[in-house]
Amino acid sequence: MTPAPSTDVMALLGAAIDAIGTPDFPRLIGAVCQRACGADNIFITALFDGHSPAVLYGNHRQPAQKALLSVYLEAAYLLDPFVLRYQHARASEALCLGDVAPDDFGQSEYHAKFFKQMGLVDECAMLLALPGGAGLFISCGIEREDARADARALAPLLPVIDALARRHWTTLSPDNIDGTGRLSAHLNMALEQFGTSCLSPREREISLMILQGHSSKAIAQMLGNSPETIKVHRKRVYTKLNVSGQGELLSLFLEALQRMPAGAQGDPIRFLPDRPTP
Repeated sequence: MTPAPSTDVMALLGAAIDAIGTPDFPRLIGAVCQRACGADNIFITALFDGHSPAVLYGNHRQPAQKALLSVYLEAAYLLDPFVLRYQHARASEALCLGDVAPDDFGQSEYHAKFFKQMGLVDECAMLLALPGGAGLFISCGIEREDARADARALAPLLPVIDALARRHWTTLSPDNIDGTGRLSAHLNMALEQFGTSCLSPREREISLMILQGHSSKAIAQMLGNSPETIKVHRKRVYTKLNVSGQGELLSLFLEALQRMPAGAQGDPIRFLPDRPTP
């Protein structure tokens, strides 16, 4: 029977959910997996076709281990049974070393020159297939001689960790590994929806141009209107949003964005305590 996650694992999972979009997220999902399977260390990497893995988080303390991990990232990963499994299956899975290692793994060069020297006696992992072709490899290492990895403890968490990783890393690429793609998407959506609850489509279009720094004359040229018409629309925008000018409009947008929960949809103005009404 698959064991249910413990109370402390669920607490860490809750903290990870709160940390989506922040630099602390990789550490917390690593802590969830480490606590769940009783691992001694965690090493999280992003996998890309044609590129070396990118480190997202690791909690190894020993200098010798850190040096070996540099070797791993340069070339040894090409022999890692988990990486080979991901390259073949391209699926989200929770696995132990016995599921992926060849029958002579103990006599392999990878085992002798990396696995054993890292002080590992066993390993389990989550492999996550993310949008865009990127993969996530959460390695849970066991160093104690009397312990073994048990992927069954990770299995119940797989769909949750998979979903959270997709929310954090909406864009995961060799040039973007920190989750800022998710933040960028959040900002773009908020900008596109700003004012939809209280402004007309034309007023909202003009308000976005104002936020971008365009003058009434420039807006008139882009929209094919007279500057006087744009000034009328501009005045209506300021009146409806209860602001006196471009500076207050920007402050209103930034405050609404700060109060808008991650992943929320619709007009960010709705999340202001004293929001303007139509």
